[in-house]
Amino acid sequence: MTSFSIIIPSFNQDKYIRETLENVALLKKQAAQRGIMVQLILVDNCSNKETSNVIDDFKEDIDNLFVEKDNGQYDAINKGLKHVVGDYWTWLNTDDLLDIDGFFKIADVLNTNANIDYIYGNVGYMDAHSKFYKSYTSGNLSLEKLTQKDASISQPGSFFKTSFTTKIGNLAEYRFAFDYEYILRLFKHNAKIHKVEDNVAYFRYYDASKSGSKNFRFLEEQYTISKLYGRKSFSTLTFMLIIRIIKRRLFN
Repeated sequence: MTSFSIIIPSFNQDKYIRETLENVALLKKQAAQRGIMVQLILVDNCSNKETSNVIDDFKEDIDNLFVEKDNGQYDAINKGLKHVVGDYWTWLNTDDLLDIDGFFKIADVLNTNANIDYIYGNVGYMDAHSKFYKSYTSGNLSLEKLTQKDASISQPGSFFKTSFTTKIGNLAEYRFAFDYEYILRLFKHNAKIHKVEDNVAYFRYYDASKSGSKNFRFLEEQYTISKLYGRKSFSTLTFMLIIRIIKRRLFN
Protein backbone atom coordinates (compact mmCIF):
# COMPACT_ATOMS: atom_id res chain seq x y z
CA MET A 1 0.00 0.00 0.00
CA THR A 2 1.15 3.52 -0.79
CA SER A 3 2.19 5.45 2.33
CA PHE A 4 1.75 9.17 2.94
CA SER A 5 3.30 11.99 4.94
CA ILE A 6 1.48 15.22 5.81
CA ILE A 7 3.55 18.21 6.90
CA ILE A 8 1.67 20.82 8.95
CA PRO A 9 3.45 24.20 9.30
CA SER A 10 2.09 26.01 12.35
CA PHE A 11 2.24 29.52 13.79
CA ASN A 12 -0.29 31.18 16.12
CA GLN A 13 -3.35 29.66 14.47
CA ASP A 14 -5.29 28.95 17.65
CA LYS A 15 -8.60 29.78 15.97
CA TYR A 16 -8.54 26.92 13.45
CA ILE A 17 -5.74 24.49 14.28
CA ARG A 18 -7.94 22.22 16.40
CA GLU A 19 -10.28 21.63 13.47
CA THR A 20 -7.33 20.86 11.20
CA LEU A 21 -5.72 18.44 13.67
CA GLU A 22 -9.04 16.70 14.30
CA ASN A 23 -9.35 16.29 10.54
CA VAL A 24 -5.93 14.72 9.98
CA ALA A 25 -6.16 12.58 13.14
CA LEU A 26 -9.41 11.08 11.84
CA LEU A 27 -7.89 10.61 8.39
CA LYS A 28 -4.89 8.84 9.91
CA LYS A 29 -7.13 6.52 11.95
CA GLN A 30 -9.34 5.60 8.99
CA ALA A 31 -6.28 5.10 6.78
CA ALA A 32 -4.75 2.71 9.33
CA GLN A 33 -7.95 0.67 9.25
CA ARG A 34 -7.34 0.21 5.52
CA GLY A 35 -3.67 -0.65 5.95
CA ILE A 36 -2.45 2.76 4.77
CA MET A 37 0.32 4.45 6.76
CA VAL A 38 -0.11 8.21 7.26
CA GLN A 39 2.71 10.11 8.97
CA LEU A 40 1.83 13.44 10.58
CA ILE A 41 4.69 15.94 10.88
CA LEU A 42 3.96 19.21 12.68
CA VAL A 43 6.50 22.04 12.60
CA ASP A 44 5.54 24.88 14.95
CA ASN A 45 7.24 28.27 15.00
CA CYS A 46 7.10 28.71 18.80
CA SER A 47 3.42 29.66 18.74
CA ASN A 48 1.38 31.32 21.45
CA LYS A 49 0.14 29.36 24.46
CA GLU A 50 -3.35 28.84 23.02
CA THR A 51 -1.96 27.16 19.90
CA SER A 52 0.55 25.13 21.91
CA ASN A 53 -2.20 23.82 24.18
CA VAL A 54 -4.16 22.52 21.19
CA ILE A 55 -1.05 20.85 19.78
CA ASP A 56 -0.51 19.13 23.15
CA ASP A 57 -3.97 17.58 22.85
CA PHE A 58 -2.90 15.77 19.66
CA LYS A 59 0.60 14.63 20.59
CA GLU A 60 -0.45 10.97 20.39
CA ASP A 61 -1.54 11.46 16.77
CA ILE A 62 1.49 13.49 15.65
CA ASP A 63 4.43 11.31 14.63
CA ASN A 64 7.06 14.05 14.44
CA LEU A 65 6.69 17.30 16.38
CA PHE A 66 9.20 20.14 16.12
CA VAL A 67 8.85 23.41 18.01
CA GLU A 68 11.51 25.86 16.88
CA LYS A 69 11.93 29.19 15.17
CA ASP A 70 11.72 29.23 11.38
CA ASN A 71 11.92 31.77 8.58
CA GLY A 72 8.37 31.36 7.36
CA GLN A 73 6.02 28.78 5.94
CA TYR A 74 8.37 27.53 3.23
CA ASP A 75 11.12 27.00 5.83
CA ALA A 76 8.82 25.08 8.18
CA ILE A 77 7.79 22.75 5.34
CA ASN A 78 11.43 22.23 4.35
CA LYS A 79 12.22 21.28 7.95
CA GLY A 80 9.42 18.72 7.82
CA LEU A 81 10.64 17.35 4.51
CA LYS A 82 13.78 16.07 6.19
CA HIS A 83 11.65 13.62 8.17
CA VAL A 84 9.23 12.38 5.50
CA VAL A 85 9.03 8.59 5.28
CA GLY A 86 5.90 8.25 3.11
CA ASP A 87 5.96 7.38 -0.57
CA TYR A 88 4.02 10.60 -1.18
CA TRP A 89 3.82 13.79 0.83
CA THR A 90 1.96 17.07 1.05
CA TRP A 91 1.60 20.02 3.37
CA LEU A 92 -1.58 21.25 4.99
CA ASN A 93 -2.03 24.69 6.49
CA THR A 94 -3.49 24.95 9.99
CA ASP A 95 -6.68 26.57 8.71
CA ASP A 96 -7.37 24.08 5.89
CA LEU A 97 -8.77 20.54 5.80
CA LEU A 98 -8.36 17.39 3.74
CA ASP A 99 -11.42 15.70 2.28
CA ILE A 100 -11.10 12.18 3.68
CA ASP A 101 -13.08 10.52 0.88
CA GLY A 102 -11.03 12.48 -1.64
CA PHE A 103 -7.83 11.34 0.04
CA PHE A 104 -8.84 7.70 -0.37
CA LYS A 105 -9.60 8.35 -4.05
CA ILE A 106 -6.02 9.57 -4.42
CA ALA A 107 -4.72 6.56 -2.47
CA ASP A 108 -6.66 4.18 -4.74
CA VAL A 109 -5.16 5.78 -7.86
CA LEU A 110 -1.62 5.62 -6.50
CA ASN A 111 -2.00 2.02 -5.38
CA THR A 112 -2.54 1.06 -9.01
CA ASN A 113 -0.13 3.55 -10.60
CA ALA A 114 3.06 4.28 -8.69
CA ASN A 115 4.57 6.15 -11.66
CA ILE A 116 2.68 9.35 -10.82
CA ASP A 117 4.93 12.15 -9.53
CA TYR A 118 2.26 14.76 -8.74
CA ILE A 119 -1.44 14.11 -8.13
CA TYR A 120 -4.12 16.67 -7.35
CA GLY A 121 -7.87 17.18 -7.49
CA ASN A 122 -10.59 19.74 -6.89
CA VAL A 123 -10.66 22.04 -3.87
CA GLY A 124 -13.67 23.19 -1.87
CA TYR A 125 -13.70 26.73 -0.52
CA MET A 126 -14.95 27.44 2.99
CA ASP A 127 -15.32 30.68 4.90
CA ALA A 128 -14.09 31.79 8.34
CA HIS A 129 -16.96 29.81 9.92
CA SER A 130 -16.10 26.53 8.12
CA LYS A 131 -19.06 26.92 5.79
CA PHE A 132 -18.50 25.46 2.32
CA TYR A 133 -19.51 27.86 -0.43
CA LYS A 134 -17.97 26.74 -3.73
CA SER A 135 -15.86 24.10 -5.42
CA TYR A 136 -12.86 25.01 -7.54
CA THR A 137 -10.83 23.20 -10.14
CA SER A 138 -7.71 24.53 -11.80
CA GLY A 139 -8.36 22.10 -14.65
CA ASN A 140 -5.58 20.26 -16.43
CA LEU A 141 -2.35 21.96 -15.48
CA SER A 142 0.67 22.40 -17.72
CA LEU A 143 3.78 24.57 -17.74
CA GLU A 144 2.38 26.51 -20.70
CA LYS A 145 -0.92 27.23 -18.95
CA LEU A 146 0.64 28.23 -15.62
CA THR A 147 3.20 30.59 -17.14
CA GLN A 148 1.25 32.12 -20.03
CA LYS A 149 -2.46 32.02 -19.19
CA ASP A 150 -3.43 31.40 -15.58
CA ALA A 151 -1.22 30.97 -12.50
CA SER A 152 -3.95 29.27 -10.46
CA ILE A 153 -2.89 25.98 -8.89
CA SER A 154 -4.50 23.37 -6.61
CA GLN A 155 -1.93 22.93 -3.84
CA PRO A 156 -4.30 21.88 -1.02
CA GLY A 157 -4.74 18.15 -1.33
CA SER A 158 -1.88 17.76 -3.80
CA PHE A 159 0.52 14.91 -3.15
CA PHE A 160 4.08 14.67 -4.41
CA LYS A 161 6.17 11.55 -4.95
CA THR A 162 8.97 11.64 -2.40
CA SER A 163 11.58 9.93 -4.57
CA PHE A 164 10.92 12.49 -7.33
CA THR A 165 10.88 15.64 -5.21
CA THR A 166 14.09 14.58 -3.46
CA LYS A 167 15.80 15.15 -6.80
CA ILE A 168 14.43 18.66 -7.37
CA GLY A 169 15.17 20.07 -3.94
CA ASN A 170 13.37 22.05 -1.26
CA LEU A 171 10.78 24.78 -1.54
CA ALA A 172 12.23 28.10 -2.65
CA GLU A 173 12.50 31.10 -0.31
CA TYR A 174 9.30 32.94 -1.23
CA ARG A 175 6.81 34.17 1.35
CA PHE A 176 3.61 33.82 -0.68
CA ALA A 177 4.02 31.92 -3.96
CA PHE A 178 6.50 29.17 -3.07
CA ASP A 179 3.87 26.55 -3.93
CA TYR A 180 3.44 28.06 -7.41
CA GLU A 181 7.20 27.95 -8.00
CA TYR A 182 7.41 24.38 -6.75
CA ILE A 183 4.73 23.10 -9.09
CA LEU A 184 6.36 24.92 -12.01
CA ARG A 185 9.61 23.19 -11.06
CA LEU A 186 7.82 19.82 -11.15
CA PHE A 187 6.69 20.48 -14.70
CA LYS A 188 10.14 21.76 -15.68
CA HIS A 189 11.55 18.40 -14.59
CA ASN A 190 8.94 16.46 -16.59
CA ALA A 191 6.95 15.15 -13.65
CA LYS A 192 4.19 12.69 -14.48
CA ILE A 193 0.93 14.44 -13.52
CA HIS A 194 -2.49 13.03 -12.68
CA LYS A 195 -5.72 14.81 -11.75
CA VAL A 196 -8.62 13.18 -9.93
CA GLU A 197 -12.09 14.56 -10.58
CA ASP A 198 -13.03 14.68 -6.91
CA ASN A 199 -12.85 17.20 -4.09
CA VAL A 200 -9.65 16.44 -2.17
CA ALA A 201 -9.30 19.39 0.24
CA TYR A 202 -11.03 22.40 1.76
CA PHE A 203 -9.30 25.75 1.50
CA ARG A 204 -10.30 28.39 4.02
CA TYR A 205 -10.56 31.83 2.40
CA TYR A 206 -11.03 34.78 4.74
CA ASP A 207 -9.74 38.32 5.21
CA ALA A 208 -7.00 37.49 7.72
CA SER A 209 -5.49 34.65 5.64
CA LYS A 210 -2.49 35.22 3.39
CA SER A 211 -4.58 34.55 0.29
CA GLY A 212 -7.57 36.53 1.52
CA SER A 213 -5.57 39.57 2.56
CA LYS A 214 -5.26 40.71 -1.08
CA ASN A 215 -1.59 41.42 -0.53
CA PHE A 216 -0.08 42.66 -3.78
CA ARG A 217 3.22 40.96 -2.91
CA PHE A 218 1.60 37.59 -3.65
CA LEU A 219 1.00 38.71 -7.24
CA GLU A 220 4.44 40.28 -7.51
CA GLU A 221 6.02 36.98 -6.55
CA GLN A 222 3.93 35.21 -9.19
CA TYR A 223 5.08 37.82 -11.70
CA THR A 224 8.75 37.22 -10.84
CA ILE A 225 8.48 33.43 -10.72
CA SER A 226 6.53 33.07 -13.96
CA LYS A 227 9.20 35.14 -15.74
CA LEU A 228 11.87 32.74 -14.48
CA TYR A 229 9.92 29.87 -16.02
CA GLY A 230 9.36 31.44 -19.43
CA ARG A 231 6.43 33.85 -19.17
CA LYS A 232 6.25 35.96 -22.32
CA SER A 233 5.96 39.74 -22.11
CA PHE A 234 2.72 39.86 -24.10
CA SER A 235 1.02 36.80 -22.66
CA THR A 236 -2.43 36.74 -21.08
CA LEU A 237 -0.85 36.10 -17.69
CA THR A 238 1.45 39.12 -18.00
CA PHE A 239 -1.42 41.53 -18.60
CA MET A 240 -3.61 39.92 -15.94
CA LEU A 241 -0.91 40.10 -13.26
CA ILE A 242 -0.01 43.71 -14.07
CA ILE A 243 -3.63 44.82 -13.85
CA ARG A 244 -4.22 42.95 -10.60
CA ILE A 245 -1.02 44.29 -9.02
CA ILE A 246 -1.95 47.87 -9.89
CA LYS A 247 -5.50 47.36 -8.61
CA ARG A 248 -4.36 45.91 -5.30
CA ARG A 249 -1.72 48.61 -4.80
CA LEU A 250 -4.34 51.31 -5.34
CA PHE A 251 -7.38 49.92 -3.55
CA ASN A 252 -6.16 47.54 -0.79
